[in-house]
Amino acid sequence: MDITAVTFPDCLSSILNDISTSCFVSVDFELSGVAFKSSTPQSRPQTVQERYVEAKLAAERYQILQVGLTTCHEDKEKATYTLKPYNINLSPITQREMDLNRDWTFGSRSMEFLLANHFSIDHMCTFGVRYLSREEEQLAIRRAAEKCQRNPVQVVDIKKDDHESLEFLEAVRVSVNEWLAQGEKRREWLNIPPPSSIQLVPGPIPTGLTSMQKWLIHHLISDEYPNLTSRGASTFVQIELRDPCNEQSTLEAKLKVKKERIRKHIGFRWIAEALVSGSLDELEADAFHPLMKVIEQPTFGIQQLSDKVKSRLKENRPILVGHNMFCDLLFFHACFLGPLPNTLAEFQTAIHELFPVLADTKYMATHDCGSLNPMSSLEDLNTTLAGIESPKIEIDPRFAKYKFRKSTHEAGYDSMLAAMAFIKLAGNIQRIKRRPTTTAPSLVAGIMAQPSNNQAVTKKEFNNFFDVDTETIPLIQAAQIAQAGTSLADTGSGRIARLVDQGKLLPRLGDAFWDTYGNILRVFGTQERMVQLGREVPKQEELLVEI
Repeated sequence: MDITAVTFPDCLSSILNDISTSCFVSVDFELSGVAFKSSTPQSRPQTVQERYVEAKLAAERYQILQVGLTTCHEDKEKATYTLKPYNINLSPITQREMDLNRDWTFGSRSMEFLLANHFSIDHMCTFGVRYLSREEEQLAIRRAAEKCQRNPVQVVDIKKDDHESLEFLEAVRVSVNEWLAQGEKRREWLNIPPPSSIQLVPGPIPTGLTSMQKWLIHHLISDEYPNLTSRGASTFVQIELRDPCNEQSTLEAKLKVKKERIRKHIGFRWIAEALVSGSLDELEADAFHPLMKVIEQPTFGIQQLSDKVKSRLKENRPILVGHNMFCDLLFFHACFLGPLPNTLAEFQTAIHELFPVLADTKYMATHDCGSLNPMSSLEDLNTTLAGIESPKIEIDPRFAKYKFRKSTHEAGYDSMLAAMAFIKLAGNIQRIKRRPTTTAPSLVAGIMAQPSNNQAVTKKEFNNFFDVDTETIPLIQAAQIAQAGTSLADTGSGRIARLVDQGKLLPRLGDAFWDTYGNILRVFGTQERMVQLGREVPKQEELLVEI
């Protein structure tokens, strides 16, 4: 499903609910640039720390242009996994009122690649979903607060021979002093010039003020009358006694309006926050009205619905899945959350805190592959796995965009392929471990050696999964909203344990599967060739043994 700036407000609450009830979420990004690799021969492979520094510079310079996000829902009774792939273009443009100027950069090779795969820059700018990172949001709020404060008037240096300006200021000064001298009898404000001012003979204060004259009055009040405040109108300036309480309430009201505008611009980052169990406190309950409309006979109100989904997002941290995720995770952090850590070790810790359980299908497919790096692109992997039909995979009937056509290198499509690859790899690993063997070849090599019916992979590759012909939008049962028990937690059920052992259900959290394949990123082209999240990089002598 394509999500645009027009449809995003109506889809946001459904996406959040899908994440909160999923067993895992797969992601893929299309980027405006990546680290440029020189063709000059290197004397040795990079260390992962060196690769991290290189990728960090790229993530700080380039942006995420397109997000693919596929949620996966497990039906334990039917042993079926239902996927919902979303494709979301991001707009790099910030609204003028945000007072932010975001620089965005394109790498020529990356753009050549994207354009060759039918990526539209015009569509991205016109219909892309806007976003603010955490850092940008705080900067926008800080600048909004500064604007709401009483702005100090710049010091003006009027020359002694500028008789007209000096005469004008003196006339204003006389008017202000006369008004103050009236004491309790005076009006609450003084207008300069007064509304009834009609001059038959031109005087120092004209009937309508110019911008320069209003500026001179503001300067005078700020400099000589600290107990007064001034504000400009179309042709006059109004002066009144300063009321700290009233000024504070006015300031708070202005800032509240500006914060609401900023909050509406957060956009896609609400989804990023949901993925990392971040704060959604500022997301108003009204944002969940579109989800409420598709709930059949709801037994709760809009505020309860909002609370249910937000609470579930905190309780159910879905597993994050992707293919070759190392760079994607750097870009995710830099684009939505904030500055990247300086060292790889800090990055490992930070990502592990954000995503406690993570699976890289590239690492899963190349585990124990030896010193030769096998072909393991996402498309190759999908072709290799096409003949595997268990666990059973279905696509939600509303998400039929990729039913009969490939969209390689479109983020939504690739995130769907990554989800399929994860389900099939995990199921196959469970089946393989039941067979006695004396060798441990790479998983891809083991799968390719198995007999299968995919000798000629054609359109059947997709028909195995897309067996729903309708695109009707079904109603959601109230009980399906943020329901418990949708994660891969071990419930102690013997039936589920047998299905897991047979490769018909994904391994439960706590299974030995995750000790081997969880939280490890494949980084080919480096000495270590992998990164273990939450742990330090292996020592050099350990690397030599592995390699």
